[in-house]
Amino acid sequence: MRVDRRRLLIALLLASVVALGGSPVQIAPPATAVAATRYLDAMFAVDVQRDVVYGTATTVEGGTVELRLDLYLPRGDTATSRPVFVYAHGGFFWIGGKEGATAWATRMAQRGYVAASIDYRLGPSPVTFPVDSPFEVRVVQDATGDMQTAVRWFRSQASELRIDPDRIGVAGSSAGAVMALGVAVGADAVQPGSHVEFSSAVCTAVSFAGANDPAAIGADDAGAIFFHGSDDDIVPTSQARATRDAMVAAGLPVSWNEFPGEGHDLSDASALSRIAPTVRWFADRVANAPTPCSPAVAQLPRVPAGRQTTIVGEGGRSGVVSLVSVDNTAPGYAQVLPCGSPSGGSSNLNTDAAGQIRSALAVVRFGADGSGCVFNQMSTHLVVDLQGWFAAGAFDDVDDVRLLDTRDGMRPPDGSTIEIRGRPDTTGLVSIVATEAARPGFVQVLPCGAVSGGSSNVNVDAAGQTRSNLALVRFGADGRACLFVQRSTHLVADLQGYLSDVAVDDVDDARLIDTRGGVAPRDGSVTEVRGRPGSTAVVSLVATESAGPGYVQVLDCGAAPGGSSNLNVDRAGQTIAGMAFVRFGADGRLCVYTQRSTHLLVDVQAYLTADAFVDVPDRRLIDTRTR
Repeated sequence: MRVDRRRLLIALLLASVVALGGSPVQIAPPATAVAATRYLDAMFAVDVQRDVVYGTATTVEGGTVELRLDLYLPRGDTATSRPVFVYAHGGFFWIGGKEGATAWATRMAQRGYVAASIDYRLGPSPVTFPVDSPFEVRVVQDATGDMQTAVRWFRSQASELRIDPDRIGVAGSSAGAVMALGVAVGADAVQPGSHVEFSSAVCTAVSFAGANDPAAIGADDAGAIFFHGSDDDIVPTSQARATRDAMVAAGLPVSWNEFPGEGHDLSDASALSRIAPTVRWFADRVANAPTPCSPAVAQLPRVPAGRQTTIVGEGGRSGVVSLVSVDNTAPGYAQVLPCGSPSGGSSNLNTDAAGQIRSALAVVRFGADGSGCVFNQMSTHLVVDLQGWFAAGAFDDVDDVRLLDTRDGMRPPDGSTIEIRGRPDTTGLVSIVATEAARPGFVQVLPCGAVSGGSSNVNVDAAGQTRSNLALVRFGADGRACLFVQRSTHLVADLQGYLSDVAVDDVDDARLIDTRGGVAPRDGSVTEVRGRPGSTAVVSLVATESAGPGYVQVLDCGAAPGGSSNLNVDRAGQTIAGMAFVRFGADGRLCVYTQRSTHLLVDVQAYLTADAFVDVPDRRLIDTRTR
């Protein structure tokens, strides 16, 4: 039933007086020395960028308006792939603005989110339930479309803002909550707006006294957390309950929080009680959610077999990327190569069964237009993260050359050493593949004649497997280097390029950590590693005796995990090896994050000289799993 317009206007005016008379939000660092958990605790001061244009739109009068938001950023935050929080104010789709809705954006930015409070198109008069006139429907749709535009704008700015475009959630109060719920269930009903080449799908919505059309909700939408007074007659509680029930019936995640005896505007105590569950909900459903975070942020079909997928970097430079194949349909390989060039001359990543997650490091030579390509022999999803750039003159990125392939003859026996040849007295980056392994074991690159066993470059944990990894190889004065095979396996070795003599200090392999003598690092833990202070190193990284599927990530100590991965484990008990370019801090520290409990081994293969490698914050170049 429609509410009395006079009572509605009085309530609005009172709300405006309260908002205008309140104290400004203090955007300062939290005064605490207690260890904080990102996404749950306030740990950052906040910088605000005012009046950022996120799109343009047509008003109900037919004019054009710029849509603006205030951007809230965690001060000094160096994390990449940060989640996003988008908030819309209330006001009956008639009054209000982003300047009066600072608290929630501030709270979330303090916890490590990139947050926004948005302005949107307002109508010439209040809109109340039921929304039954065509004009009122247009006003609500326009406002909801503006929030969709804001979501798409964030995706268009993913690299610049260092956000994860697949971890965006929305929230709002009253009219803003109606919009947020509309965005959560409207990924398949996009309103006109800017940045239409991007998706407006979100992970979840937060509804402070909002509701939506239950008939619009389906199994492919996002869920929500609701906060509603039991006696609300502005946005009727019955309508909010119906929205909740439709989401539950569709199998979407829902949290319902009802305040007995309260109306549309909650008491101060009830309003404050919303903070903790909202923060926890967003951490679980957005920041730390599995991929995809909701049915709305749905997985796309895999990249078809035999396809070249373009990635974009900086023109004419050689970059180091982490390459991941996810949920492949059959055994096969992936290869990084110049776009349009023939595939099959080498491989960077190999899978030997369907449904695997495999990762490897690769060097990409981006063309003059900044493009590079990834070829996948098998149908699979691809994830590529940039780790850094070689400085000019530091790396000779030659065309890939096959140095060894034993598959045409006998499989090298247990304990044997196989010779490969390259440029004398140089250090090369070589892709090593072990295939058709007889049983579990390891492969090690070493100077010919050296004693084996001090480290490993490729690990096999079952017969018949195919495993690959990138290795740093020092060719001797006679151009020779050797591969030690602990257990019989065929070998394939492909040269990717040479490091210049002035770029690398190719030290003897040294073990930095081996946790197998104690308790394995637990789920979600960080293990500290120490090396040469202020230096970039090439390390071999091994996860073994894993408790279950998960990933391992090398990162700065104190940085937030989850932006990328260096190793991926897809079953319990697995042993998997990888290579990483890492940067030790000024105090010589580096950290390794384990999503699932696993033992870790880290061996340093070499240190790069100053300025030879530009170690940038990991940046996602492509993820074919999500829209």
